[in-house]
Amino acid sequence: MSWRQYQNLRIVATLSAGIKEKYSVTADILSFQLCSRQYGFFAVRRYQPAHVVQIWFGTIIHQVLDKLHMHYFGLLNPNTKGQIPLDTDVETYFTEVEDSLRARGIKAINQSIRDTALKVLKIFNRVEGANLYPYVLDTECALQADQGNYILHGIVDVLRDISVGRAIPNYDSVEIWDYKGSRFPDINRQDGRRKLERYTFQMLAYAQLYKLKTGNLPLKGVLYFMNELDTDPKPTARPTQAAYEVDFRNPLNVQHINQAMQSFDQTVIDIERCRQQDRWDSPQQMPDKETCDICDLRWNCPTVSYPMRYP
Repeated sequence: MSWRQYQNLRIVATLSAGIKEKYSVTADILSFQLCSRQYGFFAVRRYQPAHVVQIWFGTIIHQVLDKLHMHYFGLLNPNTKGQIPLDTDVETYFTEVEDSLRARGIKAINQSIRDTALKVLKIFNRVEGANLYPYVLDTECALQADQGNYILHGIVDVLRDISVGRAIPNYDSVEIWDYKGSRFPDINRQDGRRKLERYTFQMLAYAQLYKLKTGNLPLKGVLYFMNELDTDPKPTARPTQAAYEVDFRNPLNVQHINQAMQSFDQTVIDIERCRQQDRWDSPQQMPDKETCDICDLRWNCPTVSYPMRYP
């Protein structure tokens, strides 16, 4: 067969379909809102931080809690089904996760931080376990939605169904929980108030993503600040500031859901503009002190002023 048979063949070129970017509620949107410069250098340019203490603490908290949930449901060992984990169980799971993180080069910066993480996990298990684990509908629940120009996605730590015992889950009786490896923001400071507002917007966005998936808004969102459990003497009940609730059935919060989604849309526009220019300026509003204190860029940042020191 000669090639001449095809010399008059014409093929119409087709336009390649554009691939939409995926943006995480926490890793992208909230991180950029918190500090655009920090986000650009570490999330986009992939600079490696000198210390990974924040990564270690948050990761070990979330992964150990996930194992505690699985322990109760007998997913790790059928013999533990229906049993609240003991302190020894918490220690076992903590060591397993710690060893896994160490193998990836992620470890606690000092013994004090390690002890704090283990302490708050034990207290959480004792204070919250009986009223949480039996009602858990799902953990690490992935939610996402097409926002037109991008895909918004997030991971909800826990779906808690208060109508436990029903044969079919009742999706309008569900709470969404998100664990924070920190203390409740200091709302007496402007940066603390802004941080709490961003966390609230996170829960409002999760509520909208949940509604798109199930057709119903959840009852409420619960932001659980784990380090509020780090008190002396050890708490035997939930401290006042450990849990911050967002009522999704409140008409005012339903209106705020739209505001949160619009805010996220604008943030994506800002992120993509910075990507195109590869320019990551310092934020106009200073992040909270906790964020700046652990940032490797703090000595060369026009927004804050840190005195130089030797390592």
